[in-house]
Amino acid sequence: MNILCCIVILMVTFDKSVTCFEQLARHNISLNNRQRTSKFLFDTIFRISSGVSSAFGLADTEDDGEYSENNSLSTCDCDCGFSNEENRIVGGKPTGINQYPWMARIIYDGKFHCGGSLLTKDYVISAAHCIKKLRRSKIRIIFGDHDQHITSESQAIQRAVTAVIKHKNFDPDTYNNDIALLRLRKPILFSKIIKPVCLPRYNYDPAGRIGTVVGWGRTAEGGELPSIVNQVKVPIMSLAECRTQKYKSTRITSTMLCAGRPQMDSCQGDSGGPLLLSNGVKYFIVGIVSWGVGCGREGYPGVYTRISKFIPWIKANLENTCLCS
Repeated sequence: MNILCCIVILMVTFDKSVTCFEQLARHNISLNNRQRTSKFLFDTIFRISSGVSSAFGLADTEDDGEYSENNSLSTCDCDCGFSNEENRIVGGKPTGINQYPWMARIIYDGKFHCGGSLLTKDYVISAAHCIKKLRRSKIRIIFGDHDQHITSESQAIQRAVTAVIKHKNFDPDTYNNDIALLRLRKPILFSKIIKPVCLPRYNYDPAGRIGTVVGWGRTAEGGELPSIVNQVKVPIMSLAECRTQKYKSTRITSTMLCAGRPQMDSCQGDSGGPLLLSNGVKYFIVGIVSWGVGCGREGYPGVYTRISKFIPWIKANLENTCLCS
């Protein structure tokens, strides 16, 4: 979701997207286990690309810039956030078939790359790090899918992408402002197996709630990618609590949120997918899988883009579409 091999080995551990260097995963695990108690993880080297000067001591800034009102954005006569509950990720379990009907698989050059969520009939929301340096013409998004290897369960739909909108302040070194929108070439017709997810209200704080992470990512650190979409329940931390974990406190900005506990976490391949909350009736996307150290490690919860901080940005960048309510 090139540089010298030794640098690549370090980078892959922190990124939860699937990269072409997955074969190095086992080396990453042993390397990081030896370094866990040192200052190596974040103080000295973190996501090497443009140098380490911006890799720590990050100011707690957020993009509260003024966005022009989008007069073309309206409310549709449709519902969002309704799952297809059925009783049929790290510490997780398979979902029911199309249980979360907004789930999207981002395919690049014919291979699974990241997760995403259907936001309107025209747009998918995902992580900015998932689409950096990708050629738009090679991106495809699949909806209505459950098992990547079986086509008889449900009728999956594929779409090409006409626009990739990455947050202008996304920082590839720190993953601050890790959010992106992808506009579909052809609108989606909502159905029982394909529906949009709901947005939370601006500045909503989900701390203390139990969220659900959904994705096709690894179910264990260094494990295999599953064919079936999985889900896992994770406790969502407050900003203050997250900053007491093993991450450097200034690495966790107010546009991020932490969720997870040992053995219950998102993992490589879940990047771009949703962290969901339910009000008992509908599901809201409160986070986007962004980054972390390993999967399910003590003191290293998963870090997510805090969606509620980006509501103005999202609405300002949705064109000629409408949000379901």
